[in-house]
Amino acid sequence: MAPSKKERQHKQVNEIIPQRYQHTVSMLVLFLSILIFFHEIVFDGKTFVTADNIASKSFQTLISDANDQGIPVLWNPYIFCGMPGIASMMVGGERLFDISAIMLNWAKDFFGIVTNSPELGWELLFYFLFGAGIYFLVWDKVKNKIAALISGLAVMHSSYLVSLITVGHMTKIPVIAFFPWMLLILNKLHEKFSILWSLLIILLIHYFLMPGHVQMIYYMYLAWGIYYLFFIIRGVAKKENIKGYLRSGVILAVGSVIALAMTGDKYLPTLEYSTYSMRGSSPIMPSPQAQEKGGSGGLDYDYATQWSYSPGETFTFIIPSLYGFGDTKYQGVLSRNQEISINTYFGPLNFTDAPQYMGIIILFLAVVGFWRNKKDPFVQYAAIVIVFSLFVSFGRNLPILFDPMFYYFPLFNRFRIPVMILVLVQIMVPILAGYGCVEMFKGVKDAKEKKYWMYAVGSTAAIFFLSLIAKGFFISIYQSFFSQNPYLQRYNSTVATELFNFVSNNVAVDITVASVLLTAVIGGYYLYWNKKLTLNVLSAGLVICVLFDLWRVNFQFMDPQPHKSTTDYFEKPDYVQYLLSDTTHYRTLQFEKGQPPYDNTLAYWKIQSAYGYSGTKMREIQDVFDVCGVANPLEWGLMNVKYIISDRMDTNQVLQIAFHGSKNVLYNRASLPRAFFVNKLEIASGLEILNNIKKMNFNPLQVGYMMDDPKVTIDPPDSGTYAQYIHYGINDLALKVKASGNNLLFLSEAWYPKGWKAFIDGTEVPIYRLNYMFRGVIVPPGEHTLSMKMESSSYTLGKNLSLLLNIITLGGFGFFGVWEIYRKGKFKK
Repeated sequence: MAPSKKERQHKQVNEIIPQRYQHTVSMLVLFLSILIFFHEIVFDGKTFVTADNIASKSFQTLISDANDQGIPVLWNPYIFCGMPGIASMMVGGERLFDISAIMLNWAKDFFGIVTNSPELGWELLFYFLFGAGIYFLVWDKVKNKIAALISGLAVMHSSYLVSLITVGHMTKIPVIAFFPWMLLILNKLHEKFSILWSLLIILLIHYFLMPGHVQMIYYMYLAWGIYYLFFIIRGVAKKENIKGYLRSGVILAVGSVIALAMTGDKYLPTLEYSTYSMRGSSPIMPSPQAQEKGGSGGLDYDYATQWSYSPGETFTFIIPSLYGFGDTKYQGVLSRNQEISINTYFGPLNFTDAPQYMGIIILFLAVVGFWRNKKDPFVQYAAIVIVFSLFVSFGRNLPILFDPMFYYFPLFNRFRIPVMILVLVQIMVPILAGYGCVEMFKGVKDAKEKKYWMYAVGSTAAIFFLSLIAKGFFISIYQSFFSQNPYLQRYNSTVATELFNFVSNNVAVDITVASVLLTAVIGGYYLYWNKKLTLNVLSAGLVICVLFDLWRVNFQFMDPQPHKSTTDYFEKPDYVQYLLSDTTHYRTLQFEKGQPPYDNTLAYWKIQSAYGYSGTKMREIQDVFDVCGVANPLEWGLMNVKYIISDRMDTNQVLQIAFHGSKNVLYNRASLPRAFFVNKLEIASGLEILNNIKKMNFNPLQVGYMMDDPKVTIDPPDSGTYAQYIHYGINDLALKVKASGNNLLFLSEAWYPKGWKAFIDGTEVPIYRLNYMFRGVIVPPGEHTLSMKMESSSYTLGKNLSLLLNIITLGGFGFFGVWEIYRKGKFKK
């Protein structure tokens, strides 16, 4: 019997592209979409210049110096009076012992060459891997390549996920890129055990852990946890065999432990550091909520929930401009009719860079996919993850769910920005869209349903034409609901009015575009069902519509700059040249508009700062800032702040102008040496010490405070004592000291007990915690050499484990891979 017309239509894709090449062509489409969208990066040599990008580049000098010396960056001396380096996951370095990581680095370098972007090409590689992983996962579920391609493109170009590279959050995509691959392999291991698949799981988890974005890693494991919880409970309830899930779950758990050990040089020091960081220890003045709930450790509740999503903002899934837009292109009276990039967001978050937009077509297909397959277990799992993630993202706006997790769920209170969990929604919605795409290809069940779809086409078309002829009507409705938005008060009345009108117009445009795209897509399917449109044309139209839908939004916050913009940022300014002329040991403190900026740029020129930017700073220094503030002259003295860098001329009794240029450099008359002897010691609680600093009611040269009694007699120093630095390295330092008795030496270096050791003439001596966050050493009479060295046994253990497990894993992978090839070849013979 000859095939029907409909059957012939479904075969047309195969007739154009041979079956064996279809996956390859799909990968090529994914790759080309990256090249086209990021064409300014790939072909014009541009880059993204953002605060986070600048922050990461600020430590290039530190990393380069460490690599030249052949040492790990165990300590970062350039911010916050010093803090752990590798343990804080702020800096890395060469890891020549991690063989599998070297292989991934080769791939990143190659992709940088292929995309003509050594600086950002490695990040584009992970976007491609992410899209390819979603493609093969959806293909494995629905066995439709067009649907899989639509899902892969959608997740690669989802607005929020694209914004991660534009704002410099470079470690998030390298984590989530491996999530779909892991889910795919775990499904295979559920069906059948394989040593090769198990070894591959270890490698993928290792790659997944390497970027070090712990919060994103946590969310991925949370999604896997929901996966196993759902399928095991479902299996037990339906009396199905759950051995496969238990098997793959055990492999995931064991593989995670091995992979963690392969990355042990990073995670063992981080685990050790966690109890001293602001993420793992409670503030000295905990919030009322923490006191009431009895929570311990972790972030302050108010700080952790600042970026809580609001239920109203879920409508940006449909209309991206509904709450402003984050960064977008503007041209009007505020810019003298010049196109500029401004942030028009006026929602309840502190700020945002892009909406959580996944595409109106993708959202439509996801709804269809869920509705038509709501009995499918994997679809149910995806829906559960979406709903759960959405509710958790509401944070303090939905405390009935968030608060129990924050106070009682393991490690959950270590993370801030609840809205970040929406990354799981950004993954699962495109997966469901793949299911929906297949269902729409299948057609309608009966004439009645067909009629409903015809009404749907008519309705979206009507909205489209109405939005064209009555645009003002839509704008007036929007403004009636949002004109009283309190967040518009961030701007003065003139600016607020102009921006609100600008946003209102964009909302009307969003409605027009959404209605025309839905009309085109639903109409295209309708024509296909009626055999008026071929599958090839429909498929090409779907790809074009999906990309147009997402790209028109994404291009609004794309603002790549010439590469010279980055190099110009690190051109040595005049005030830095002045500071570098002072070769003594000192720190600086910057102020812009009266507040210290979140900036690490001075580290690039090896200038040490008492402040900086880190989401994992030590709890002790955060406590100092929380209790004492940042404008405290006594605190400046303890921190060895010799110069204040300011955009103002704030001269007074303490500060005098030292240099006037692009920024003012003010000399701190109350500055203290980096190290000095103290007359006497007193014991006080941590809060008492901080309050003494806050009130400036003691002289650091006269008295030092400890929280624990060292049980040692302290003698006051005489006039002949001194302490002079003779060496200051990344992980070590040394001083020549002379004491007249058992003298207490204060060092303006951050106290951290895990690794730092002190030696007087080669004999180890204790390092005491002095004045809450600094180091103290008791020096015996006479002239001595005092040296301190950072030695991390956890790093050394992790490094050795990494090398050993790399050899075992890669060796096992090679052996069983060759054995599998041999076995299959022998079987064929």
